[in-house]
Amino acid sequence: MTLYLFGFFLYYSFPIAYVPYLNYSMAHPAPKPFQRQCAYVINPKTVYNSPLGNPKKLEEYLKGMKAKAYHTNKEVISYRDLGLWRWLAYFVFEYIPKKIVFQTPNDPYSLLENPSCKPFASDMPIVLSLWTWDLPDYSFILKSRKNIQYSDDCLEGIYEKLVPYMGSKGLSLYTYSNRGFAFPGDEVKLPSLLVVEIFEKRALVFLQRDKEVYKVFDQRSIREKLQEKGAYRVYAYTYQYRLWRFYFGLRFLFCTPPFQAM
Repeated sequence: MTLYLFGFFLYYSFPIAYVPYLNYSMAHPAPKPFQRQCAYVINPKTVYNSPLGNPKKLEEYLKGMKAKAYHTNKEVISYRDLGLWRWLAYFVFEYIPKKIVFQTPNDPYSLLENPSCKPFASDMPIVLSLWTWDLPDYSFILKSRKNIQYSDDCLEGIYEKLVPYMGSKGLSLYTYSNRGFAFPGDEVKLPSLLVVEIFEKRALVFLQRDKEVYKVFDQRSIREKLQEKGAYRVYAYTYQYRLWRFYFGLRFLFCTPPFQAM
């Protein structure tokens, strides 16, 4: 029991980030984009691309998520990338304990850092089907994981502009200037205002410029003026608790393709 409690403590305390200085963003006004925020689930399995899997049940679950299926042969992050030890730790310290107390377990993919910001796939296959029962079922395979993109029609996602997102709540992410809106993967005309709205309880947000950390925020509403040329990326993590300048139990939330500020 003592060993389990120690493992439980380690699971919810690592990784750790030390942040020597936090920035604070003022609440500058910004309009909301007229483009729709589209959600895509990458490479889900059904009988059309796997031995088992129910297309109708998948469609119903995607409808509940307000997401579309997206299939690609390009490089993505798969369930295999978590590895045996992460999956084991997830089931022992996250999935089973929270199910016992009727809480919602976090997405296992949140254990990954995703420094290259590849889209997340939901490509775990179903291994057993009996009538309308599947193992694992689509609620476990897909969770609330999605890849988002702003678009006019949501008919088809663009791989280079997808934002992998782990949150179960909303996310607003764009820039605004006198020339209009720009989104992750777009060119940005300077000066411009970066808008980030997060609705998770705790979030640590890193703003990078040309692959170096530029600013760090511990707040959920960010309005940051971009005035210098460069490739800006946003990375965000949730965390369990904070002691002084140390943030414990980081879990991946989202990252963006670069905003190319010109």
